Amino acid sequence: MKKAPLTGREGQKVNLGQLLQSSAEQHGSKAFVTQAETGECLTYVEFNQLTNHIAHGLIGLGVGDKEYVAIMLPSCIQFLASSYALKKIGAIEVAINNNTRGPSLARMINLTKSRMLITAGEYSQQLSEVSEDLNYLEQVIMTDDHRSAKRLFPSLEILRWQSILGESSSNFSCKFSDEEIAVILFTSGTTGTSKGCDIPHRCSVRAAESMIEAFNLTEQDCVYTPYPLYHVGATQYDILSAMMVGGQAILRQGFSLSNFWSDVCRYKATWFMSLGSVQQLLWSAEPCIEETQHNLRFIWGTPLPVDHDDFEARFQVKLARGTGYGSTEAGGVALPLFDKSGAGKVLDRYKVAVVDEDDNELPVGEPGELVIRPIEPAIMASKYIGMPEETAKAWRNSWFHTGDLARLDEEGDLFWLARMSERIRVKGEMVSAYEIEEGIFTHPVVTDCAVIGIPDGIGEEQVKAFVTLKENKTLTLDELRLFCAPIMGRFMVPAALEVITKMPRTQTGKPAKEELKKRQ
Repeated sequence: MKKAPLTGREGQKVNLGQLLQSSAEQHGSKAFVTQAETGECLTYVEFNQLTNHIAHGLIGLGVGDKEYVAIMLPSCIQFLASSYALKKIGAIEVAINNNTRGPSLARMINLTKSRMLITAGEYSQQLSEVSEDLNYLEQVIMTDDHRSAKRLFPSLEILRWQSILGESSSNFSCKFSDEEIAVILFTSGTTGTSKGCDIPHRCSVRAAESMIEAFNLTEQDCVYTPYPLYHVGATQYDILSAMMVGGQAILRQGFSLSNFWSDVCRYKATWFMSLGSVQQLLWSAEPCIEETQHNLRFIWGTPLPVDHDDFEARFQVKLARGTGYGSTEAGGVALPLFDKSGAGKVLDRYKVAVVDEDDNELPVGEPGELVIRPIEPAIMASKYIGMPEETAKAWRNSWFHTGDLARLDEEGDLFWLARMSERIRVKGEMVSAYEIEEGIFTHPVVTDCAVIGIPDGIGEEQVKAFVTLKENKTLTLDELRLFCAPIMGRFMVPAALEVITKMPRTQTGKPAKEELKKRQ
């Protein structure tokens, strides 16, 4: 009889290092993680051994319990293995967005006083631009060619990846509490400076459990994840949930429409999380043979105005109506539902409410700001690292304030409506950028869309839409306004339009609106 996996379910308290070692013991030579770009594949045992080699090497370099170590890499096996090596020795990973530059990059590394950074040569230029501002960094471990780094950082100790791997592949005791901090993950910074969230081991485990429960994941499942490893989507919802049931994970360094269906078919992926406007991108693409010759049993993720039944019929895959709800700070709060739209069922380890501007709870069905409180300890972040004022603001009155506009229905299910920061004030009316985008997406020639507010010259804003179009198609502002007028309120109809050839995107698939705002 197989030994039951140590998953942390049913109230167990288990840290991420213990989880990996338990999974390796149970699933042994079964494939665990594959790099789509190269086909490199590690079994559970091989991945566990790699993390042990790294962990022993880090200890040899003096990395201690609760010490912060930064990682700035693309989504690759070396990133994932380094992350779990740190989790085994009780150190804290600082996951750096590899697109970050300038003062923001220096700030992320300095906030945690990280003296060690694991990175690659492709980021040397970004790091050299802020090298004089890195106040605590002493050692840089390069996963590839390190010669240029030695020239760029003469004052730092530059180490080759292979040289830091310890000789031993033995496991670790991993006896520290699952309430300890495992990783610092940074928010996207869409409403200002990115904030570093202190994520406990238990928070990650419970978030992965919500995926297992929602989708009945088993060891037969294989997740395709083209999202960054500095984001909760890939690390918690995708990879960790796969590990906890003995499934497989396929990594790719960013979503690629041209590679999606071939990857899904080649690696026999069974499920996929669709972030940003990925559903719309898939829908707008020209049909291909592979889109119906796959093993996907479901797709879930952010909602877009692609007809649910039409999507399922075209791609021969189950599409969850519910989106689920979670955040970097809160973890996995609501289970996505297949048969009901909205965010889904709020898990009983959380208490949620919808409140007005004075934190008064609103009646059922009335929209307001979503606030969250944990019932179980260590399932949420507790602060923003080095930002006491922002922490006090977000966690005021014993509730975490999400900044999301939401409502609850009579059954207690959650419905996400919009980011409050993405509401646009037009002639005294607050309108949702998301709802405007939802309408524009239904235009027959539009393939992608993002909406922002721009100054109207009299102290308020007007709506500007950025769109990409199907090949050889055109769209004027007058045509767009005529299309939008019957399907949305008059304050929501765009006052400006810019047709662009390619939508700038974050690595989680969202339109990069901060970049679009700079075009004004």
